[in-house]
Amino acid sequence: MTARGYSSEVRQKTVHLYVDGMNLRRIGRQLRVNPQSVANWAKAHAEKLPPAPVPERVENAKLDEPFTFIGDKKTGSTSLTNVDRDTRYVLGWKIVWERTRDDLQTVVDDAPKAKWYFSDAFNTYGSLWFHFGRYEVSQGKSETYFVEADNAELRHYLARLARSSRCFSRCPYALYCAVRLFVYCYNHRQLKSRQFPTYTFHLIDFVDPLI
Repeated sequence: MTARGYSSEVRQKTVHLYVDGMNLRRIGRQLRVNPQSVANWAKAHAEKLPPAPVPERVENAKLDEPFTFIGDKKTGSTSLTNVDRDTRYVLGWKIVWERTRDDLQTVVDDAPKAKWYFSDAFNTYGSLWFHFGRYEVSQGKSETYFVEADNAELRHYLARLARSSRCFSRCPYALYCAVRLFVYCYNHRQLKSRQFPTYTFHLIDFVDPLI
């Protein structure tokens, strides 16, 4: 047993349920632990994770900025995302208060470089440096479908990002840890699915049991 009276198995179970899309209160009720303890354990797990795997070569990268709430339903935050079209790996992401040029540029700079970049018509993208890659505004949804699909996965698995949910993040760092945990498991799932396309894998299969 741990100092707080909970075994490592219980802590691990909370992280599995959290990654599988269950919100903090439901996990707390099911395992009979305080929801704040669930949040603390998920955050601690995310803090220890190594970087998520990403492809070495990227042909087409898609950029988007899903919106969510921080603290209350009046304060907004944005998760900038950069996704590889072919593998649907999340190449890069960042939690920000506003969609500034510097933040968008950081997401591009810190991710593997692509030959082509596509986004919606948000005009700040046109002022970024894409490291000699070519940039175009997507006509309709044809070139941003995959990044929007990954953002839908984020909203599906993280209750705090669901559009109509009351389970919004209380602070930016909590949201950062939640997204980091999701991206780590999600990219590992994409890697394994490409290696073994006839098998079905789930996010919880990639929660590191040693952390």
